[in-house]
Amino acid sequence: MTFSGDLIGLDIGGSTTRGVLFRDGQAVRQAKGPSANVQNVSADAAAAALRDVFGELGASPSVPVVAGAGGVDTPADAVRLENLVRSVSGAAPDVPVTAVHDTRLILAAGGHTTGIAVIAGTGSVAWGIDSTGCERRAGGWGYLLGDEGSGYWLGREAVRSVLRADQREPGAVADKFTRTILSEAGVSSVVELIAAFHDRPDRSFWAGLSRRVVEFATHGDAVAQELVHRAASELHELTITVAQQLTGSLPVVLGGGLAPTVIGETLRSLLAESGLTGVTVLEQEPVLGAPVLARAMWS
Repeated sequence: MTFSGDLIGLDIGGSTTRGVLFRDGQAVRQAKGPSANVQNVSADAAAAALRDVFGELGASPSVPVVAGAGGVDTPADAVRLENLVRSVSGAAPDVPVTAVHDTRLILAAGGHTTGIAVIAGTGSVAWGIDSTGCERRAGGWGYLLGDEGSGYWLGREAVRSVLRADQREPGAVADKFTRTILSEAGVSSVVELIAAFHDRPDRSFWAGLSRRVVEFATHGDAVAQELVHRAASELHELTITVAQQLTGSLPVVLGGGLAPTVIGETLRSLLAESGLTGVTVLEQEPVLGAPVLARAMWS
């Protein structure tokens, strides 16, 4: 069952913010803006992004809000985001505004209130909850500490693989994979990749390289295929870590931009080998899970 009445759902990702106005569980208006995640942008930029989204949705300040975002790891994180949303939306103190980790939106969008959600997007994380209410999480530490198997991780590893190959065979003729990475990075030689990477701290840019890695892997490039398998293995480890700490046979929902790619396919195979067979790839926007989550939290 879904939340009845009006509701705003927000999915605050590392690259974009998606908002939906629901009426009795049905989406009636949608909006999209830049990232409002304060882990990636300044508080002012986050507020501006949210103002744009709320402006497009055109909802009353009396409408409850469920906001999912990466980095909501503690009650204090949740309160900070809730306060930011209230300051932008103008919601009164008695209007429900709840911030949760974005994995909870993915699980709800997959139609489940218990299970495991795995995000393979700009960042990565696995989170689960069982029928006893026990919650466990693995990963989600951010790109400086982890995010293994994520788009950023894959882009960075592609750069590292090119640098390592050049070390092994200095001056060798660059293959197509190397030429593509150089072109995407806007440089003409491998050595220039080092400065280019450090000079562009925008993780969304380097996460964008993951699309090229996936393309090459799909077309049989050995280097890209090895990177893809490593990424899937990292995500597999996160998922299994969570599954082993929860009770019962739980569904697994894969979300994020890499989930419907060869990485998601490889991950599903690895999970099946480990005995997790109820694995699906989310086929709708995570924010559409907001009414399911709202009812579970507020009913």
